[in-house]
Amino acid sequence: MGIAFLIIGLLSIAGGMALSIYFTRAYVKDEKTLIPEKKHLLYVGGGLLLSGIGAIFLTICPNVWKEWNMAGGHLAMGIIGNFFFAVCFLLLWYAFYVRFYKKGLQQDAKLFKWVRIAMFSCIPLSLAFFLLAGEGMAPYLFYPLANGIVINGHGFGLYNYLNEGSSEHAGGLHIAFYGIVILAGAIIAYKISDHHMYQKYGRHGIIDGCFLWAFPSGIIGARIWYVVGNWNGDGAGGPNYSQYCADGQWFKMFAIWEGGLTILGGAVFGIAAGVIYMLIRRKYVDIRVAVDLIVPTILIAQAIGRWGNFFNHEVYGQKVAMESLGFLPTWLRNQMATAFYGGVPTAEAYIPLFLIEGAINIAGYFVIWYGVRLLWKKGRALGDLAGCYLIWYGIVRMILEPLRDRSYNMGQNGLWSFWNSMVYVLLGLAVIAGCQLYAWYRKKHGLPEEINRAPMPKAKKAPAKSGTIDSNALKSAPKQRKKEEEE
Repeated sequence: MGIAFLIIGLLSIAGGMALSIYFTRAYVKDEKTLIPEKKHLLYVGGGLLLSGIGAIFLTICPNVWKEWNMAGGHLAMGIIGNFFFAVCFLLLWYAFYVRFYKKGLQQDAKLFKWVRIAMFSCIPLSLAFFLLAGEGMAPYLFYPLANGIVINGHGFGLYNYLNEGSSEHAGGLHIAFYGIVILAGAIIAYKISDHHMYQKYGRHGIIDGCFLWAFPSGIIGARIWYVVGNWNGDGAGGPNYSQYCADGQWFKMFAIWEGGLTILGGAVFGIAAGVIYMLIRRKYVDIRVAVDLIVPTILIAQAIGRWGNFFNHEVYGQKVAMESLGFLPTWLRNQMATAFYGGVPTAEAYIPLFLIEGAINIAGYFVIWYGVRLLWKKGRALGDLAGCYLIWYGIVRMILEPLRDRSYNMGQNGLWSFWNSMVYVLLGLAVIAGCQLYAWYRKKHGLPEEINRAPMPKAKKAPAKSGTIDSNALKSAPKQRKKEEEE
């Protein structure tokens, strides 16, 4: 019965998402229709409802399959929370897609207003219902929580590093939640950046190639930075890559699946790759404009990516009594326990620095994108926002690094990341100073504020489909008939 609930739940959610996405995309692509038809709204609403029903089946599934025997109140919290979370979260993305990709939406003030209300209201509602569902299911979860998916001869299952040596997890394909979370953060940051570029240049997809180069470059840079920082090991018995090379295990430097990425290095390499791509392939875009519009969104990606540390149970702070974290959700608090016995957390927990850093990064994005842009209008040069990102994140890491558990501080003295963070701040100041000087130089010599090294290529018009009427041909038809009659 439990398997049946699982299959029905997954199929319902997949079907609901497919239904909503299909009709939402059709509406967004239809340039002739501004007000959505009732049929469209019914299909989208049906998709939302179907996804919510699927979430209910998934909530009941472990209660039947794993015999959780959830108390009535907890089960009700889980069902209500998951149902409305699925509905609100899917509606959030529906409204987001319509808001940023529907051409001419702002022509109808009333419709534009309701789409914005739906989008912004669904953010706190999704979070609230997610927390409600989590509180209902938290007492019955096995801790630490699964940190990946495994597909092998035993079938499909959740993977937990504590059971890494068990036969059920041996071999096969392992997909870590850490990687999924990092990818999700990168995609969301890309979507936000793509919209910023659309607002500036009136076209989506300008940074598609930039993303495809910057993201893998960031992963490579994050690994290189980690290997260099731990070349001679750290102060807590971590990996020592110089020793690995001496022992003939040089390939350990490339074993990224064993963990070891540094955000500081990832951001530097990712930004560098993105800048090079834009300079070569997007000559009609002023690189200073591009970094202003794109680089601050990295804070969003980093905030989301930090949740990978939550699943991996790593990069935390000092030990405190579990009860001192009572203001946090139960499942988060239990995951931060210092030890686990049979899936039950102990009475001590670590301070979740990943959560603190994530919240500060989110705040940093809004401070830079809205605060700095609004308050620093006069005298701000193109490119300054990118410098603000470097300064903000450098200061954040300088403050948080000394608070981390010693085993996660890189280098033998544990100060590698601290000094690198200071370099971030200095680099940010240098970027701002350089942009200011360059803007002053262009103004002094009467040059335009923005650099335009090539004209923007014209968008290619799709060929007319068979059975459709070409509007240009229709306009020229009377003139053509008149000409034929005169002849």
